[in-house]
Amino acid sequence: MKQINILITAIGGDIGANIANILYEQNKRFNIFGTDINEKVFNINKVKKFYKVDACENSNYLNQILKIVKDHSIEIIIPVSEKEILWFNKNRNIFDDLNIKLIINSENTINTFLNKLETSSALNKLLVDTPQTYLLSSFKNQISFPLVLKAISSVQTKDIYFLKEQNQLDYLKCSINNHNDYIIQKNIGSVDEEYTTTVYRSDQKLEVISFQRKLSAGMTSFATISNDKMLKDHAKKIAVSFNLHGSINIQSRKVDNKFYIFEINPRISSTVYIRNHFGFHDLLWWIEDTLNIVLLKSQQIHVDLVGTAILGYQYKFFKEE
Repeated sequence: MKQINILITAIGGDIGANIANILYEQNKRFNIFGTDINEKVFNINKVKKFYKVDACENSNYLNQILKIVKDHSIEIIIPVSEKEILWFNKNRNIFDDLNIKLIINSENTINTFLNKLETSSALNKLLVDTPQTYLLSSFKNQISFPLVLKAISSVQTKDIYFLKEQNQLDYLKCSINNHNDYIIQKNIGSVDEEYTTTVYRSDQKLEVISFQRKLSAGMTSFATISNDKMLKDHAKKIAVSFNLHGSINIQSRKVDNKFYIFEINPRISSTVYIRNHFGFHDLLWWIEDTLNIVLLKSQQIHVDLVGTAILGYQYKFFKEE
């Protein structure tokens, strides 16, 4: 059985590490290569070779990636960080010419959902519930407190400010230079009613899985499967509307029996390993459809309807040489 040479970027983060874990469990179907801007990565034992690379904004990045591709006959690349997804999105033609497959969504999907204002506009057009959202530069107190202020794109910064009163907003307006780079959104619901939904769509498949979840330090620490029909309907509507060929992750909160979508991530998300455990193999499906191969036996294709995951923490230590 021929092994597939695959490159995972940002492999030192939680998403990259979990992608590597899933591929490593595939009975040596993959030769896994990894890159990261950090020198030490957690699951170094899961990769055939690891490379520390510059940030993708650096002019050296292209040559570094191309050298890895050439030296190891890489067939498929999974860009993981949002900055790298944007970079590969802009440089698709380079890898198309080399016949290197990329696990990324369409240009329209990426550009829309990496922009939170565009996301809100798209959801409104689809008549899907979403919190009222305004560009900071055009916000004239159209909505009442509590509010959320955040960058229009999480590629810029992941800072989020929860505002309860006007003086907090006034202070941030003074401290932020470009008001066109930030949005104001109605802060709705509670963290206790937060849901994460993943939809995978290809020519042959349309699958949805949702979890009610809790976050700790920005990571999912508790997730239990939810089978609410409204979550599935929203996800399928978005996937079909955008002619999705791949996986996206939808964040929502439940208020008065409605789900309000406040963010969509056009990439493989941090619950990928949890999903895979419960039979939602979107990473493997995406690779299968991209390379036109079979990784999963037919009896493995069964998405669980019940289940709970709790995150445990484990450390790996290095001794300096």
